[in-house]
Amino acid sequence: MSDDSTTKQEKHVTELAGPDDRWVSVTDASRIGRRQEHTVRTWIAQGVLPVNPVRVGINKKTRQVRLSDLAKLTPIIDPDAGIATDLGTLDLPSIPKQQQQLMEQLTALQQDVASQLANLGEQFRSLAREQEKFAEETRQTWHAHQQQYQALASRDEKLQQLIQQVRDRLAENLRGVDQAIRQELGNALKLHSLLDERVKAQDQAFQQAQQELRDLITQTESTLHREMAGLVAQIEQRREAHEDLAVAVTRLNVQTDQQFSQVGNRLGQLETATGQQQNEIQKQRGRVGQLETELSTQIGQLIKQLAGLQSTWQERATTAENEARQLRRDLDAQSRGQQALQKQLDEERRAREELARRVERLLRQPKGEKGKGREQGQSGMRSEGE
Repeated sequence: MSDDSTTKQEKHVTELAGPDDRWVSVTDASRIGRRQEHTVRTWIAQGVLPVNPVRVGINKKTRQVRLSDLAKLTPIIDPDAGIATDLGTLDLPSIPKQQQQLMEQLTALQQDVASQLANLGEQFRSLAREQEKFAEETRQTWHAHQQQYQALASRDEKLQQLIQQVRDRLAENLRGVDQAIRQELGNALKLHSLLDERVKAQDQAFQQAQQELRDLITQTESTLHREMAGLVAQIEQRREAHEDLAVAVTRLNVQTDQQFSQVGNRLGQLETATGQQQNEIQKQRGRVGQLETELSTQIGQLIKQLAGLQSTWQERATTAENEARQLRRDLDAQSRGQQALQKQLDEERRAREELARRVERLLRQPKGEKGKGREQGQSGMRSEGE
């Protein structure tokens, strides 16, 4: 094969693939990939490995390939194994052109540096002026802060004095209020003890009066039963002679039963009223106990409820006093009711005694006067029944 056919199979490249790509010589390519130089040249001849058509070096015989194309054919085992230098790839005819470019770049760089130095000097002077202005503003600010700090220190001292005065006044007020509340609590406890003693005394008196009333009713019933038994025995002996008297006795029995029924109803009402009074007394005791609990709780909350505490205790003391007065009025009304019932029982007892005396007089009258006595008895019974 001739060199022309080999040259025709080569592939040429003139640009690098990227900023990280670089040109390497055939010798450096064999060393980097740990391949024989003949293999690399074969790749170039076959067109597998693109090559730069421009030969470099002093003798213009050095050929170059791209490192990226070499990496596609063989791994890059030792990228630092190349020995070629810039001197080996130096292009001598381009040195004057490069020197001209370097001089132009140096002149442009000097102008740029001079311009940047001028700008830097101007910025430095501006910065110095701003620094001086900032220092002046800092001194003014510090002076103003010093004045504000002194004013705040003076105000803080005055506030501390005012706070101490307020604390002293508050402590004095709290002591006064505490003494007043303790005194009111003592008075309330005394009032509670007095009310409790009075309630107990009234309860004992009521129980005693109730027992006496029951004894009196029992005694009255036994007396009436005995009298009625005697009257029934006498009426049985003289039934034929005293039919009108039997009718009167029957009416008397009816009236007596009615009266006993009324007495029983009144006793039931009295017991109901007594139970209600006892319940009311228990409620009063519960209210007084609740009042004591509320007083103890409000003493613990003295600081939080200082403004409205005194009026609240006065209202509750007034309420307790009103309740005590209402309890006294209820007990007085109950006592009056018991007295009225006792009076009614006395009147009924006197009426029964009078009736018994009339019956006895009728039984003792002669036969001639029986008709008149019977008529008088019937008229008297009618008037009593009416």
